[in-house]
Amino acid sequence: MKKFYVVALIISTILFSLWFTGKNDAHKVAEPIKPQIKHSANAPDLSPVKVIPIDVPKAKKPQSKKQIAFNEDLTKAAQQVVMQYESALKFPPYSQPLSPLDEDRLKPNQFYPVSSPIGESGDALTVSLKQYRFVYPEEITIKVSAQGLGKVVVELANTDTKEVLNTHTGNARDGEAIITFKEDEDYPRSLQVYVQGDVDGKKVPVVAQIQYMPPSATLTGFEIAYAQNENMVMPANLTVIKSGLYRVRANLYSGDTPLAHLVSKERLTQGSQTVDLKAHWSVLPKGVTDMRLSDFVIERMSPSPGERNSFGNSEISHFDINDFSYDSLQQLPYQTNAQEKLSLEFLQGLAES
Repeated sequence: MKKFYVVALIISTILFSLWFTGKNDAHKVAEPIKPQIKHSANAPDLSPVKVIPIDVPKAKKPQSKKQIAFNEDLTKAAQQVVMQYESALKFPPYSQPLSPLDEDRLKPNQFYPVSSPIGESGDALTVSLKQYRFVYPEEITIKVSAQGLGKVVVELANTDTKEVLNTHTGNARDGEAIITFKEDEDYPRSLQVYVQGDVDGKKVPVVAQIQYMPPSATLTGFEIAYAQNENMVMPANLTVIKSGLYRVRANLYSGDTPLAHLVSKERLTQGSQTVDLKAHWSVLPKGVTDMRLSDFVIERMSPSPGERNSFGNSEISHFDINDFSYDSLQQLPYQTNAQEKLSLEFLQGLAES
C-alpha cells in the first residue's frame, strides 16, 4: 500500500511537471529577425505585427444525468463501505461480533435445497442434504421429498467425467425418501447427485452438486479457556495430516444467542498441533460466565494457484465453557494496526472523490 502511494505521488509530480513546462513553452513565440531598414520620419512602420497568443479555455463537456447519477451512487456505495469498515475496526479481526443475520458465518457449510417443478401444478420435487462439503469418513445422506412421491433412484457420479460411482433405489413414505451413501475414501472431490423421482407416475429429475474430500486435519478437542490480557483464549488441539497454512474458524454462543465469530490463522506442520482461538472482551456480554463454541471449520489454504484449498473435520460438535471469569479480562479498546489505518484512509479517499 505504501508503494502504491509513493508511485502515485511520483507519477502525479511528473505529470504536473510536464503540464507546467508545456504551458510555459506554449507562450514562447520566436520573434522574427528585423532587417535594418532606414525609415524617414514620416514613413509608416511596416514591421511585422507581433501576435500574442491567448489561451482560451475549452468549454467543459457537461456530464449527462446518467453519469451524475452513477457518480453519486458510487460515492454512496463507497461511503457505506467506509462506515462498515470503521464499525469492523472497533473489534480485532480475529474476534468479530456475530448476529442471527450473519447466515454465511452461522452456517458456513450450508447446502441450499434444489427443486424441479412437477408439471403446472406448482408442486416440486426437492433434494436436500445436511451440508454441501463432506469430509471422509462422513456418510452422504440425501433427502428427496414431494407430494405423491413413490420410487426414487439416486446416482452418485464424478462431476468431471460423468462416471457413475454408485446407485441407490428407495421408496418414499409420506412423500419423503432418505437415501444414504456409505463413506468412500476414493470419491473424487466434485460429486454430482442425480435424482429421479416417480411422482404420481411421472418421472421427475433433479441434479445437485456437492464436494467430498479426505481430511487435511482433525480437530480433537479444546483445553480449558483462560484469560490473557483482554482476550479469552481457547486452545484447540489438532491432528494435522497435511502441513500448510491453516485457518481455523468457530462461532461463540451464550445459550442460543450468537456472540462472536472467531478466526485463527497459523502455519502448521504434520502431527499434533495447538491453535489458539481468542475472544476479545468487547464481544462478550458483561458478566457472562457460561458459553459454547461450535460450527468449526478447519481449512488448509491453497498454497498455489494450481492447488485448491482443502478442509478438515472435527471429532466434537461443540465445546462448553463454564464458569469463566469475565472480570479477569482487561477491558482495553482494540488498537488498529498500520495496515488497517491505510486501508481506511484509502476507502475514505474513494468516498470523498
